[in-house]
Amino acid sequence: MKPVLFSFGGIHLYSYGLSIALGVLLSIFLMKRQALKEGFPGPDDVFDMAFAVLVWGFFGARIFYVIQNLSFYLTEPLKVLAVWEGGLIFYGGAIAAFLGLGLMARRKKWSFWKILDFIVPYVALTHAFGRIGCFLNGCCFGKVCDLPWAVRFPELSQAVHPTQLYEAFYDLVLFAFLVQRRKHIRFEGEIALLYFLLYGIGRYTIEFLREPGWMWMGFTSNQWLSIAIIVAAFIFFQSRKRKAS
Repeated sequence: MKPVLFSFGGIHLYSYGLSIALGVLLSIFLMKRQALKEGFPGPDDVFDMAFAVLVWGFFGARIFYVIQNLSFYLTEPLKVLAVWEGGLIFYGGAIAAFLGLGLMARRKKWSFWKILDFIVPYVALTHAFGRIGCFLNGCCFGKVCDLPWAVRFPELSQAVHPTQLYEAFYDLVLFAFLVQRRKHIRFEGEIALLYFLLYGIGRYTIEFLREPGWMWMGFTSNQWLSIAIIVAAFIFFQSRKRKAS
């Protein structure tokens, strides 16, 4: 693994940050192209939207990670700022990002569901790049295994599941599926709710292969969140589908 790609003096280029940056830039490029093609949102609005999602999402993801590892950060409070070392929880980032996006949609008088349908495929794309960054950084790895594709990280004595790459691949497939599904959308919110439903299922499953953190009744905190999101997405999907019929 290579957390630091190269250093120049006291300046370091971290693979985790670079991966996320590449995902964001590619997503903005594709979103702007789509906006020009479809006429919504405006090309300039794409940058505002991406900025809002990035800032809110980054803050939420970090706060959620710190809360899950509070005992460590109480002893090392300055480490809260060391985001280049990794330590972002997707669900915390997603909740905060969609809150920020909702506030933006309200201010611009957009349909919240319509703007979610526009952006969520690119959330999946950016997330895939973020998981590749996790792999390069050596965090978020899985349980010990002896499969041919098992990976040995420097700080581990045994090979483990490369769960970062499992999720990156899943996110890329999800991105491709949602982009294609948008061409046949039947009601506002369909793409967004499919994303929540399918990502929740994928994350719930991959969690079985990851080293567990906080657990309750045999499931990790992320699995409980996944279950809640799957149920909520399914209920909203069926409700909006009936209204559109």
